[in-house]
Amino acid sequence: LLTWALEAHAVDHCNLRCVHCCTLSPRLAERFLDPRELERDLALAARVLRPAIFKLTGGEPLLHPGLLDLLEVARASGISPQLSLTTNGLLLERQPDALFERLERLTLSLYSSAPLPEGALERVEARCREHGLVLTVKRISRFARMDAPARLEPEQAHQVHAACWLKVRCHMLRAGRFYACTRPPHLQQALAARGLSLPLARQDGVALEGQAAALLSRLADYLERAEPLASCSFCLGASGAWEPHAQDRRKAGRAAGALLP
Repeated sequence: LLTWALEAHAVDHCNLRCVHCCTLSPRLAERFLDPRELERDLALAARVLRPAIFKLTGGEPLLHPGLLDLLEVARASGISPQLSLTTNGLLLERQPDALFERLERLTLSLYSSAPLPEGALERVEARCREHGLVLTVKRISRFARMDAPARLEPEQAHQVHAACWLKVRCHMLRAGRFYACTRPPHLQQALAARGLSLPLARQDGVALEGQAAALLSRLADYLERAEPLASCSFCLGASGAWEPHAQDRRKAGRAAGALLP
């Protein structure tokens, strides 16, 4: 299968607490991706997937102490000719040249509620030019509300799924499974904190197992399905209202009125 992108999350947590974070990072515990897990998942996926770009993201991936090891694993897998990193940039200036040398692309998410220090962007741009990286700067002043205030009815979940762009742009590998979007494992963790033990990660992903031909068929059927994921019942996808970008200053990081913690 030729796809636009495939990603793995180096960490779940972040050094920011963005309200309406699409990956729910302020509500998740620390998690560091094991290079051996990434190596296994990429070896299985590479049998049938050819993404134009493989992305390491999070959370904030620069919090991972072994990020260079993850990049080496991704390179050795041959999963894609282009390795990319997505970061908020706040820790980027302290990174060694070795990080830039292992990438083809860098995506910098500049949040209006957490600006970079003065001159930092210009210095990052200079390092990207030096190392031949394609730099994409996303200036983000608004976030879409994605967490459903209550569990959606089946018809609502169908509408959310039909209109959602994540299922096309945010394919993810995690713990031996392929996901059409990044939400199922993260929603499962957040809902568990509210006492809702739902196997979303198992229901909504495809196990990267079995013979390549059978796996390819399962993935094609999964990506072309019209039925919503189980996770869509707890998510507004691309249908939520846009709100000004903000940081949640409360310790619990709770979204007022939301189903999730």
